[in-house]
Amino acid sequence: MKIYTKIEEIERFVEKTLADEAKAVEEVYPFRCTDYYFFLAKSKDFSDAVFRQFFPEKSELSSCGEEDPFGEDESTGIPHLVRRYKNRLLVVTTNLCFVYCRFCMRKRNWKASPFVFDRFDELENYLKAHPEISDVILSGGDPFALPVELLEELLARIRSVESVRIVRIGTRAPVVAPGIFDGKRLSLLEKYAPLWINTHFNHPNEVTRESRDAILSLLKTGVSINNQSVLLKGVNDSFETLKELFFRLASVGVKPYYLFSCDPVKGTQHFKVDEGRGVELTKRLLSEFGPMVTPRFAVDTRYGKRLLV
Repeated sequence: MKIYTKIEEIERFVEKTLADEAKAVEEVYPFRCTDYYFFLAKSKDFSDAVFRQFFPEKSELSSCGEEDPFGEDESTGIPHLVRRYKNRLLVVTTNLCFVYCRFCMRKRNWKASPFVFDRFDELENYLKAHPEISDVILSGGDPFALPVELLEELLARIRSVESVRIVRIGTRAPVVAPGIFDGKRLSLLEKYAPLWINTHFNHPNEVTRESRDAILSLLKTGVSINNQSVLLKGVNDSFETLKELFFRLASVGVKPYYLFSCDPVKGTQHFKVDEGRGVELTKRLLSEFGPMVTPRFAVDTRYGKRLLV
């Protein structure tokens, strides 16, 4: 797998005006994309739902939104530990992803030097000091971008705390880098099962043969897989697109779990879809197809999720 980290590496595939604008944007918000996901875009312009998710556009330079609207960075006093709910702790394991999604809620972290979470003692001590925390989420960045040995250390430390009953891993790897699930990673997941994986498909075109193979390999390790989509303008803000996405996911063993309104993060507001539209789409899906393939529609706030459907 190759990861492109500069627009100049792929500009020959893109119209010159788009490439020039993207180069200006990457000075503020870096570019990062796997070759797999780049070539999943059928056309290399913003009419393509996949291209729109990874390619920088000038609207990102708008001043609308906040860098950290949910106060994550100050929630525990320990760098990269986020606590917004009494019973849950989120670990920002790294700021590296296989793809920098242009609507990312932690877009602020792209600007920092690459980091990986290695405060193992502080994490373990924090969990032991707060036995009310029963649910730990490994997020990022992407936890599967970590060396396998480091990911195992995190899982081992968390599993050593008796009060932790649920462990989740948030990842887009099955969508953007499905080939990374080799024997070492799969064996690690099997060792620490049961685990929950929350993945992030946004469009039916992302459910490919490669991603289906990755999902099936993951399921064989004993993990359960939920999907959390974001409602994005020009990507999936139509009934037919969402219906096809959720049916394709359910057919390969992935439960459509949440459909989120786009967070009020600086550099992402050109993706924002009116919340009323999200309610309308979700209610229609629920009415016609029921809860098996219909996620909850939610808005994230500083005080937690607000469920609208």
